[in-house]
Amino acid sequence: MRQTSLLKVFLFTLTLCLPSLESWAAVTEVTATVDKNPVMQDESFILQVTANDDVSADAFDPSVLLKDFVVGRTSTSRQTQIINFDTTRTTRWQTVLIPRETGRFTIPPFDIKGVTTDPVTVEVLPVSQSKSAQGQDIFISTEMSQEEVYLQQQVKYLVKLHIAVDLQRGSLSAPVVENAEIEQVGQDKEYSDIVNGKRYRIIERTFSILPQKSGTFTVQAPYFEGEMLDNSTRRSFGFFNRTRSVNRVGKNQFLTVKPIPDNYNFHWLPSELVDLHDEWQGDLNNLKVGEPITRTLTLNAVGVVEAQLPEINSQYPDTIKTYPDQAETATVQHNGTFVSQRKESVALIPNADGTVTLPEVSVPWFNTKTGKTQFATIPEKKITIGALAKTHSPAPALPQQNVPEPRQPSDLPTDAASLQIVESNAIWSISSWVLLALWLLTLLMWFISSRNKTVSIEKTPQSPIDEEPAAWKALAQAIKNKDEKNLTNYLQHWLAVLCGNPQQSLVHSVEQLQNKQLKEQITLYFNGKFGAQEGTKSLEPMMDAVKAVRKQYKQHPKTKGTKLSPLYPNA
Repeated sequence: MRQTSLLKVFLFTLTLCLPSLESWAAVTEVTATVDKNPVMQDESFILQVTANDDVSADAFDPSVLLKDFVVGRTSTSRQTQIINFDTTRTTRWQTVLIPRETGRFTIPPFDIKGVTTDPVTVEVLPVSQSKSAQGQDIFISTEMSQEEVYLQQQVKYLVKLHIAVDLQRGSLSAPVVENAEIEQVGQDKEYSDIVNGKRYRIIERTFSILPQKSGTFTVQAPYFEGEMLDNSTRRSFGFFNRTRSVNRVGKNQFLTVKPIPDNYNFHWLPSELVDLHDEWQGDLNNLKVGEPITRTLTLNAVGVVEAQLPEINSQYPDTIKTYPDQAETATVQHNGTFVSQRKESVALIPNADGTVTLPEVSVPWFNTKTGKTQFATIPEKKITIGALAKTHSPAPALPQQNVPEPRQPSDLPTDAASLQIVESNAIWSISSWVLLALWLLTLLMWFISSRNKTVSIEKTPQSPIDEEPAAWKALAQAIKNKDEKNLTNYLQHWLAVLCGNPQQSLVHSVEQLQNKQLKEQITLYFNGKFGAQEGTKSLEPMMDAVKAVRKQYKQHPKTKGTKLSPLYPNA
């Protein structure tokens, strides 16, 4: 009995010690293997990494393989065995890989808890013409509209997934390009076609690529992952068919992005076609002083998105007051190509009669077909403004009244009929005077109302953002937060306020201010954002430049009716 009790105590103590003994266990061996070698260029294979211990899933990182392979999903499994109190633990990672090119590639060693695997060499063969038909049951083809484009010029990328088998499920990724914005355009198209004597169901998908940096980049083709029915094996599990995984990848391509030409000094707008026109709401041929009319300017561009469209720089003479509305922008797609639009509406109120000239409106753009700078323009217009007609309504004629002559007391009527006639004439006289008083009161109210309306139109303040303190606050906050998305708009608006023209473009404001330091910092900023060479990465010099400009503005503020002279005439 005593020996049995001691044995139970020993086993219990040993059980308590097992976790602490396990904590001393460590990885001592890690292996890496592939399930096939050599492999075809368009087929997948599985890389398996095994460690002889219980290891966390994130200990294995397959991202180092992205240079030579398409890396699919990674699955992690763990196994524990206890035989005669001997515990064995195993962690296994399986990753699907697809080679991008033919040749010999080396899978580098992986470090798992201080223990590394041996490198694995994989030979990738080109797809053979004599390859079995099943190997071509699914494949991907890609087409790129252009291989050489300018910065921010749209590239149409067409992907076709060819399927000749029954799929249970599947997913297709987007292409991958460094320093580019990629977006699917439109809906998928599905149709059937015969390729190399074999009928395929084709799923067609279009992507838009907008490169944001110049240079040569690799367009990594989309990756397809799915499951197809395996007709090579017999059915099992009753009515269920067995499936097998299938992975395919298209062929990589190269895209060359050219920078902004050195001789281009305007807002960068690369396009195949740009159109600018205006519309008027009101009678332009019968315009009077004080009467408002609305002008809507519309800018259309092909192959760009709405964020790339510049502000429309429209100028007006001093005899016309302007009240601009907020711009409206939109982007649509037509046959896989972006078409963007910007609308700017402004209310015009002339304050003097005569003939005035509306200056030409021009928007510069870069023609990607000809490689030259062009201008979308609206020619200048001459309009005649008539004087406000002075209309005075004549006073209505008072009704004729038969006023009786004064009578002597002896002549006064004594009968009832004569008394009624006298009372009737008295009543009609009183009502006439009342009507006259009401008519005069109406004229007075109309005069006061029209005067208040005119004053309210003339004194309508502009938007608070047009004031310099608000514009400066928005710009300073954008520089402090490194808000490059809105920095250009805030900078353009603040400089335009300093120049006294809220509609003025950034280029015209910089030229008008003639500040050398500010011009240099703006040039460095845009070179770093859009140019081929590296520009400034710090915005502190930009802040110093705009602070200096504002200090000069505070010392010599612009007053109404004067033009802003250069802040630094000697710079």
